[in-house]
This record gives sequence, structure tokens and C-alpha cells, in this order.
Amino acid sequence: MKYPTTRKSLLERVQCGDEVSWNEFFLRYEPLIRCAGAGFHFNDAECDDLVQAVMLKFFQNAAKTFVYREGQVKFRTYFALIIRNTAIDLIRSNARQKNLTVETWQEETDPFGTLFLDEWRKAVFEEAKDELRSRVDPETYLAFELYALQNRSAGQVSETLGMTTKQLYAAKNRCLTILREIVERHNRADGDLHLEI
Repeated sequence: MKYPTTRKSLLERVQCGDEVSWNEFFLRYEPLIRCAGAGFHFNDAECDDLVQAVMLKFFQNAAKTFVYREGQVKFRTYFALIIRNTAIDLIRSNARQKNLTVETWQEETDPFGTLFLDEWRKAVFEEAKDELRSRVDPETYLAFELYALQNRSAGQVSETLGMTTKQLYAAKNRCLTILREIVERHNRADGDLHLEI
């Protein structure tokens, strides 16, 4: 998968030690980690532990060492591997603490693959919206967000933003065209994504 521009720049900022970017990374990818924990049937406290362990592992090691090689490395796969390995480590650690016998984890069943990919799609869609937001003026994006994404009525949005319904429809159509192009680019870059608007 080619790096979507926002993810590449976000990772580059994280690698440079940008505190705001670390926060953005945490907020963007925490749901993915929790999703993986749900796939392993972790309770809320265990999911909290998983989030903390993955972020710690990522920021101490992977954030500094991950190198994007076009056509060779998928960040999604790389990050999923960190999450999966950390989850398995936590399961083993908990089993040892409870003096339980640990049976080999059944790798033929991927407990979080589908959930993880669904959450990944949400994260990529948020990135696509961020890119759209940067390419149109704030009022146009707000009209699109309220009318097309939040499904508020055209009359309510027009009145709130002080625009005609014709301007609202034009803003929606312009944003949809740009968003479709962004989403299509993401889908071409990652054949497994199948992101839809």
C-alpha cells in the first residue's frame, strides 16, 4: 500500500518527536487497538492495558525505526502485527500470573482481522475527510459535514450557515467529488480496503 499522504506526514512528524502528532496518532489509532482487544475478548481494563502496551512499544521502537518502502511495506499490516503480538504477550502474561496452562494460540482463526480492517477503514475515512477539509474552505466543508455526513435537513443547514439551498447542494456536490477522488486513491493504494462513501 502506498502511504496516504496524511499518514506518511503524521508518522514523519511522530518520528521527529512532535508532541501534537503523537497525540493525533494516539487519537486516530486507539480505536484500532481497542478493536483488536475486542477481537481477543479482552474486557475494558485489558483493552486499556493493550492500548498502553502497544503505544509504548510503538513510540519506543517502531515509530523511530519504521521505514516506508513503496510496494513492500503496508503500514496497516505492520501496525496490526505490533498489536497482535502485544495482545498475545498480554494473554500469555495473564495466564502465567494465574498459573494457567497456556495452549498454543490458534493462528488459523484471526480473532480481530475483520474488526481491525473495519476500524482501519474508519481511520482512513477520517484521513480522507481531513484531506478534504484542507482542500475546501471551512464553510463549504461544514455544509458538507452537516448536510451529507450528519444527514441534517437542507433547510436547517442553509438557515444555520446563511446560505441558499443551491449553494448548499453545490458545496455537497463539490465535496463529494473531491472525497470520491480521495477515497478512490486510497482504494487503489490498498486493494483490501474497499472503502465506500
